[in-house]
Amino acid sequence: MKISFNGLAKALLMTTFSGALLMGNAHANNPAPTIKADAPNRYIVKKGDTLWDISGRYLDSPWRWKEIWATNKQIKNPNLIYPNDVLILCIIKGKTLIGVDTGEGCAGIEKQMSGVAVSSAVTVTSVANSIPAIPLSAIKQWLDKTVIVNPQDFNSTPYVLASKNRNLITASGDKIYAKGIPLIVGQTYGVYREGELYTDPKTLRVIGLEVTQVATGLVTSSTTEGVSSIQLTASYGKEVREGDRVFVELNNNIAPVFYPEPATVTRGGMIIRVMDSISSAARGSVVAINLGSTQGAKPGDVLTVYQKGPLVRDTIDNDTPVRLPSEPSGMVMVFNTFADISYAYVLSSELPLGVGDQLLPPPYL
Repeated sequence: MKISFNGLAKALLMTTFSGALLMGNAHANNPAPTIKADAPNRYIVKKGDTLWDISGRYLDSPWRWKEIWATNKQIKNPNLIYPNDVLILCIIKGKTLIGVDTGEGCAGIEKQMSGVAVSSAVTVTSVANSIPAIPLSAIKQWLDKTVIVNPQDFNSTPYVLASKNRNLITASGDKIYAKGIPLIVGQTYGVYREGELYTDPKTLRVIGLEVTQVATGLVTSSTTEGVSSIQLTASYGKEVREGDRVFVELNNNIAPVFYPEPATVTRGGMIIRVMDSISSAARGSVVAINLGSTQGAKPGDVLTVYQKGPLVRDTIDNDTPVRLPSEPSGMVMVFNTFADISYAYVLSSELPLGVGDQLLPPPYL
């Protein structure tokens, strides 16, 4: 049974429960995830696999993978899997579960779940070389050096006035001069390029400014007139230009591992930009959405994309225009969040996705 877009939106907007309670009730009122009819009983993890792809091989609803993932609660990072791990499908205590085969088959997985196979209270599992939820190479550009800031704060920071050699283009090893609030000698700063200004499509309120770090530099001197000398120590694929802004480097640490799960946001959202200057998004694309930490979005959140139904003419009713219902057309996973904006990776798309497409947590029914 499909749930209409309006029904989902109403349920989402009217809820007053916390995200945890909302999802807890959903789990309680719905059957276990459906295993695909052609799901393998045994699967060898390969290099290049992703957690999402593997979940999709077993489940009709891959965002519910955690409900059938057999883990030992005493192991830190129990959800990590690695190339050459053997995944097996087991029925344990009446439940269909998937786990990593340790050589004892389903009996070994049952032992792991009960803690029998664990010799110490906590085992730390390395993240290195583990299978990611999504291809990290596809999102690296938007993880490392691109952040969302307040436009007013950005415009109050020192700006690049000139370079020592009066070059219009400068890079690592060059000296530049910044004008504005005097910078601290001996302190390292970032040089940032202004990018996209985001406004909320519904309220038209400015919700953030996208900026990209293009270089890092060390302040070597500063005058009382507010002109600081900066020796560039690193550049990041782009030249430094006059007008770029200088301020303390923003810490954009993002966990290298994501665990896809249904979003527990406080309202619905929409796609507000397709990244990389293309008009439409497909599987593997990155999009910006108008849901951020203020609305409860967090890395790993999965959302369903709904496209507005076409406008058709009712030939029986005097050609009256009728809007057909919105239909699900894809799924995205949030990987980087800011106050009112997040970056998301397109997990799947039946049709090209675009700006204005609606977003809601995946339905459970």
